[in-house]
Amino acid sequence: MPPIFPLSGRPARQQAVIGAAVLVCILLFLVALPYQVQPAPVHVQVLAVNDFHGQVSAGQKLDCEAAGSAPVLASYLEAALVDDGAAATLIALPGDVVGASPPESGLLLDEPTMLFFNALAEDSPGGPYTMIATFGNHEFDKGTEELMRKIEGGNGATNITHLVDPYPGSNMTFVSSNVLWEANGTPLVDPCVILDAGGVRIAFIGADTVETPTIQKQANLEGVVFEDEATSINRYVPEIQQAGVHAIVVLLHEGGEQEAYDGPTGDGGTVTGRVTEIVAALDPDVDVVLSAHTHAFTNAYLENAGKNPVLVTQAYSYSRAFADVDLFIDPVSGDIVEKSAEIVRAYADRPPGTTPDPEASAFLAAVEETVGPMTERIVTTAQADITREQTGAGECALGNLVADGQRAAMGTEIAFVTTGSLRADIAKGNVTWGDLYAVQPFSSSVLSMTLTGAEVEDALERQWEAPLPPHNLAVSGLSYTYDDEKPAGERVTAVLVNGTPIDPAANYTAAMVDFLAGGGDSYTVFTNGTDIVYGPVDVDALVSYMRTLPAPVEVRELTRIAKTA
Repeated sequence: MPPIFPLSGRPARQQAVIGAAVLVCILLFLVALPYQVQPAPVHVQVLAVNDFHGQVSAGQKLDCEAAGSAPVLASYLEAALVDDGAAATLIALPGDVVGASPPESGLLLDEPTMLFFNALAEDSPGGPYTMIATFGNHEFDKGTEELMRKIEGGNGATNITHLVDPYPGSNMTFVSSNVLWEANGTPLVDPCVILDAGGVRIAFIGADTVETPTIQKQANLEGVVFEDEATSINRYVPEIQQAGVHAIVVLLHEGGEQEAYDGPTGDGGTVTGRVTEIVAALDPDVDVVLSAHTHAFTNAYLENAGKNPVLVTQAYSYSRAFADVDLFIDPVSGDIVEKSAEIVRAYADRPPGTTPDPEASAFLAAVEETVGPMTERIVTTAQADITREQTGAGECALGNLVADGQRAAMGTEIAFVTTGSLRADIAKGNVTWGDLYAVQPFSSSVLSMTLTGAEVEDALERQWEAPLPPHNLAVSGLSYTYDDEKPAGERVTAVLVNGTPIDPAANYTAAMVDFLAGGGDSYTVFTNGTDIVYGPVDVDALVSYMRTLPAPVEVRELTRIAKTA
């Protein structure tokens, strides 16, 4: 077939004109190429709920306002889904979904929490939604076998009432890159997953804090090892890139803190804590880190190893808030071209919290009916609120009360309680068994041991030594003064045991829970204790002690810890 515009056989001038016209057309085409309609970035919404801790029931506060619970949180999440109705949505849970839970979830081995999130993903507007989760340190509170049962389903050897029988397991996709079986070095679950969201692909990598072995009972971690977070995350980035994916989100159960603010992610602001070190070591292709563990506010851009900005979020804890993350992904390159977040507080007395989700409310009512015969038993009354609020010296009324109860249970001279073990306040009025369970929802064993006076002083000094323990100590049977301007190891200036100066060479009997006795929260000096005798579980010790006190129970003066003037 002859060309449509043959040039041969034409006069040279005509050929030149036609050639010039063709050249102009080609140039115009090339100039217009960048202006061709490009596919718009795909909007992906990620709703991140960190450190839920089985908080299906009400009772928590944020900014001195009632906040959280399964029905209230569900109402906020569903409102966020409606607001971004055109976006592809995923729900992410960066660890401590369960563990240290109130009785409504904890007494039923946290099956209510798993069932709540199953239903949330299925029944929310536009659902079902894909849910991704990673392990936190509290996922291991009942050991790895029970953790895997919660994920995979089945009743196992449990003897609880199952709201759904048999228990169906979790609909969450669990990912963890740094929690490995010691026997063969393989991860407990897939280290990462690549998901389709509105036609684009996103990779999610999980990691738990490497400090889990220092804040968890060793018996619960048998056969499991924890590797460095950043190294483990980076190990899987090349595999993800080879799959042609460049939108990478990390679920990290480690965090920091930052001064809170409202609105979308802003520049500036200082983030402190281990999360900053981890992010700085991450692969240049990592875009987002959904952090957790410190129960604080974070919404900032931090630089990764390639000096590229990483969006880092954390939304408090206990169902009181969530991070609403907006990602815009180029469908051609697969890169995240825009990212920001807002930390949304789930206040119960403001819309949409004033209209709690009806399905979640009905579910919670069924849970409360199941555990009610145990939780609603009245133990005593309280004259006023007994809280975790600390004085400037770090002393709190609730810590003193719990420590007194453990000392009474074991008949020891002194007692220690890590303030991190206090998970709920005691409100004025009737105090139920469920209220006291919520204070210490760990079912830890109380024990006694013998320590020297020097070891007691070492434990107190540890509160100021680097690396700083995550929580300070509440005490019973002793009082002390300190000067935090003195050198490390010399800050405790005086210790009295039942009013008498401590003798470093003498022996003293001390009560505490098994977690602390095993060196938990970095108080490793307690592993030197001898003559160990086990007693009741923590909640039983507190219940028994509260029953011995004249009702209504009074709040005692805070005079056990004092800063040297």
